[in-house]
Formats: sequence, structure tokens, C-alpha cells
Amino acid sequence: MSDIVSQHAYTLRSMIQHHDRFIVAHRGSSGTAPENTMSSIRSAIEAGALMVEVDVQLTKDDQVVLMHDPVLGRTTNGKGYIRTKTLQELQTLDAGTWFNAQFSGEHIPLLSEALGYLKQHKTCVNIEIKPPQKEDDHISRLLAIIESVQTLNMQEVTLFSSFHHESLHYIKKHYPTFHTAGIHLPNDKRLPSEIASEIGCEGFVCSLRELTHAKADDAEKHDILLGVYTINDESDFHKILQYPVPALVSNFPKTIKEFLQHLA
Repeated sequence: MSDIVSQHAYTLRSMIQHHDRFIVAHRGSSGTAPENTMSSIRSAIEAGALMVEVDVQLTKDDQVVLMHDPVLGRTTNGKGYIRTKTLQELQTLDAGTWFNAQFSGEHIPLLSEALGYLKQHKTCVNIEIKPPQKEDDHISRLLAIIESVQTLNMQEVTLFSSFHHESLHYIKKHYPTFHTAGIHLPNDKRLPSEIASEIGCEGFVCSLRELTHAKADDAEKHDILLGVYTINDESDFHKILQYPVPALVSNFPKTIKEFLQHLA
């Protein structure tokens, strides 16, 4: 269970305030369990991640499920676009065997199921909103995602992030108290503060390869939460220590947690 449970209020702001560096489990503990499943989320929490990042897609019947790809083939035994399948159809699929036979029978979770578990364990969540597919109504999709968060009253512990900055701008315009983070776009030369000024986000996310001292210093100067992916091994960890980066996004939260503990 997260160490913010007894020490601090269960909010995103409180968690950030009380931790100079913290782990964001990328698609859960996706290096040790099938990504975007309850197993990967459980493993992430057990490893000490203070935030779990998940990806979401919409089903044919407008249910929000955890899945990175818009199609089923890579991480399930199904085929086709998720948007063409009902939740009932998706619930018959195996989302674990592709990773390891020990996860055979793992199901595709609803966002609400994942959120409920994270709330129970007082862990923050980063919901990455994928860019819309062709002819996709991204507003309807946003509203479905937001409804899941609001139903469980988790808006204070949720960070919405996206490469699709238009979605984040919409969230901030209509839900100004919600927390958002723009993900760095390829070949975008803007600093985090410039992006924040444009879309109203409080956070900025980029890859380790894209990180520069100019970006990190700008984020720190303007009090913008900086997250960097993907910090998976000792080499990555030592690189990230050269920068003032609070949020370390990792597929292996247990490994990175151990590195952080050695610094203490």
C-alpha cells in the first residue's frame, strides 16, 4: 500500500508535495506482468509506486477499458478494433497469456475496476488519453472517461495526460480543477512552460531521450510537474538523477524503488 495513506491526505497535490521523486508505474508493473491488467496494477502497488499510469480505449457500447492499442492483437488472443467490440465480447478474451502462461485467463479491466482498486489502496492514477482515431468523437470519449473518474470521486488523485493536447485543453476549459499533463510531441521545440501557457496543463511528460536541462529547468522554474519515461534500469536511473525530475515512469517499479531507497 502507498506510504501516503497514513501520512498525508490522499490527493495528487499532497503526494507530489511530500515526495521529491516518486515512481509512476507504466501500464502498471508492465515489465513483470501483462500491461494494463489488474495483475500489473497490483504488482505496481506492491512495489511501492505512488502513481499508476494506464491507457484507455472505448468499446462499441461506450465502456471505458484499459488497453494501449486500438486493436486487440498484440496483448490479447482477440482480433480487430476495440471500438467494434462490446464489453461482453471483450470479457471473453485472454489478456495475459501473451506475456506469460502464469497470467492465463487475465481479463481486460474496465477503467472503473482499476480506479476502484487504486482508490482502495490510496494510489494516484495517470490516465493517458490516446489521440482519436479517424472519425472518432473525442469529446464523447473524454466525457466517458471523466464520468468514470467522477463516479468514484477520484478527480483529486487523477492526472490526465495525452499527446493530443486538444483533449487536455478541453478538460481544463470545462473542468478547471482537474489535473493535466501534456506529453511532448515529436519535433516540438517548445519548453514546458510554453505548452502549459497554451493548454493550461500543470504537468509535462517526455522521454529520457527527449529530456534536456533546458526543459527540466524550465519546468522546475514554473512549478510544472515533470515526468520522464521510461526509467527501467540502473543506467537510466543514473541519467535521470542529473535532472530535477520528480516523476520517474517505469515498467519495473520495484527495481527503481530499490534504487531510490539506496539514495536515502
